[in-house]
Amino acid sequence: MELWQVVLVSFGVNATLLLVVAFLGKSLISNFLTKDLEKFKGDLQLAAVEHQIRFSKLHENRATVLAELYRLLVVATGETESFVSPFQKSGEIEKYNKALDAIAEYYRYFDQHRIYIPEVLCASLESFAKKLQAPAVNFGVHLRLEQANQASTAEKQKAWIDAWKSVQDDIPLVRKGLEMEF
Repeated sequence: MELWQVVLVSFGVNATLLLVVAFLGKSLISNFLTKDLEKFKGDLQLAAVEHQIRFSKLHENRATVLAELYRLLVVATGETESFVSPFQKSGEIEKYNKALDAIAEYYRYFDQHRIYIPEVLCASLESFAKKLQAPAVNFGVHLRLEQANQASTAEKQKAWIDAWKSVQDDIPLVRKGLEMEF
């Protein structure tokens, strides 16, 4: 064999060997990457399902909290309205205590579960509790006065009228705003 044939055969064998090794290397890398990609897709789908379950549970908890909070809000509003109603016959102190208890129960539940409520809604709910409580407490203070004179009776009447107006005018507007946010 001549030199050029030896060189040609040697380059040909080396080139063929290099092509075979390159093809096998490419196949191995491709196979490895495909397996890795499939594993990554599976992990990603598993994470997506976990997040979906976690967030659906969070939304379920949030809905439960909001429903109970709204129930307590309605009870507190009703008790306060009953207390400040100018058409009541007796039992003012008992109604005062029931109204304050209902407002306190609403606020305690709200404060314990505020983590489930968006911040904007928290501010509105807290404001609602204060707007409901202020007129009731103001009127309740006048009920507890032992000695009534003409000035204190007039103040009591004014506090009563103001509380009734607040419950009839302000509270429904605030409640409607809250209902829109829910």
